[in-house]
Amino acid sequence: MIWMKYLAYAIASIFVLFGASLIAGYFNSDILPGQLRLMMGIVLILYGIFRIVITYSKKDNDTNES
Repeated sequence: MIWMKYLAYAIASIFVLFGASLIAGYFNSDILPGQLRLMMGIVLILYGIFRIVITYSKKDNDTNES
């Protein structure tokens, strides 16, 4: 099930990239004011980093148990 770990890393990276693009202003619209866009970007980046750390720690646990 190595492809699931690659998928988890890819999805977490997408969260980080989407959060960074929100902060950078690539998604400028009237629906999201500047402060909300900044907060959403920060939350998405932190969630992506969290998912990367969790996936990495599961990788370590899998190799230690085998």
